[in-house]
Amino acid sequence: MPTPDYSVPLSSAVLPAPELTTARVFPVQIQRAAALLDSIQTEGIPSDRALQHAFRADRKMGKRDRAQLQVLVFFVLRHWRLLDTLLGAPADIERSSSLQRLGAALSLAGQLDDTLTALTGVNGSTLSSCREENLSLAARLSLTDADMSRLQTAFGIDAVVVGQVLLERAPLDIRVNTRVTTPSALQAGLHAAGIPSTPIPGLPLGLRLADNTALTTLDLFKTGAFEIQAAGSQWIIEACQADEGMSVLDLCAGAGGKALGLAQAVGETGRVLACDVDFERLSRLPERSDRAGWKNIECQPIDHSRDREVLRRAPFDRVLIDAPCSGSGTFRRHPELKQAAIDLPALCAIQQQLLDDAADVTCPGGLLVYATCSLWVEENETQVHAFLQRHPDWGLDNLPDSMVRYVDVARDGVSKGMARIRPDVHGGDGFFFAVLRAPQ
Repeated sequence: MPTPDYSVPLSSAVLPAPELTTARVFPVQIQRAAALLDSIQTEGIPSDRALQHAFRADRKMGKRDRAQLQVLVFFVLRHWRLLDTLLGAPADIERSSSLQRLGAALSLAGQLDDTLTALTGVNGSTLSSCREENLSLAARLSLTDADMSRLQTAFGIDAVVVGQVLLERAPLDIRVNTRVTTPSALQAGLHAAGIPSTPIPGLPLGLRLADNTALTTLDLFKTGAFEIQAAGSQWIIEACQADEGMSVLDLCAGAGGKALGLAQAVGETGRVLACDVDFERLSRLPERSDRAGWKNIECQPIDHSRDREVLRRAPFDRVLIDAPCSGSGTFRRHPELKQAAIDLPALCAIQQQLLDDAADVTCPGGLLVYATCSLWVEENETQVHAFLQRHPDWGLDNLPDSMVRYVDVARDGVSKGMARIRPDVHGGDGFFFAVLRAPQ
């Protein structure tokens, strides 16, 4: 095996968004961005939700200002550790303020003028002594040391490539609702609205948009023609292999995106029970299912994975666990997670319990699909192998032929019933899933 080349030039590690290097940045935009970054860091508000709140709070903010604010916030979140390192705070992120990080970002983009220097407290000389230093790989890729080690464990020689992709902007994917339209008709409708799209290879109902366009105001969205859903989530729906008339349990349904896809797969004669301990997220599903026209979904808030309401409706032909995880596969879309305090052992314990409980409610011969949006081996392959040791009568089931055709076996680590959806290969978020077959 060749020795990995972990040298990453600074110019490769930092690729400012075109909007950051070409459009003039004004002090009011920096102040808005700093306030948002502070709220994301101190209050734990997800970045996308913080931006939505800001846009709703200031209806007069123009389209360009909104786009620039989004660019500033996401650039700092994606490059947080590198910016702190360049500011001289490699080990303590609290030493740098949001204004200083924004100043460092503007300096890298060649946008730092006297006014912005006075506002942020950063000038060109602040960073010059650091630019040529031998920065650690973790700092260049803006990962914690622990996550850099996990990335290398998971991807070996490809770790740098994956890490660089995690610094890029995430694409926008949608899933076609065949109850309302067809993929070709939806593409035509989007094109007429000035929104180009391309089919996602291997996903018959998946389309990828060229830009992160606001879609929820479109009539096509309001009439249920599509759902916004990452390609990796659509792969997980495909992995469930749900057919007409089946009963399906979505044990960690969240806001119900996968439950909607499963309802589409089982049709009106099937049923989907969507459960979650997060009542607020699950409460969004009824509106989504009404819009999509699927009446075969039942929402059930639960207190834990052995909730009596789940046991009462068991067993199920298909059980999906989209387990709580580190979210490392979504660092592009939710870059604030890169700095979040994650208790990985606690998450792994929850994942183990979910797997064991889900096994008890799966039909004899049925399928249990375990999925995460994590890149880390501890949450993925390790969990599956440990489950099989605890349940020797269970086994990995072959992935569908239609899926294997589009998953690079050599690069994606497909081992019979396990697959990783890689950000660098498939262009979207990172996911893992395993298809497990219950004994007869």
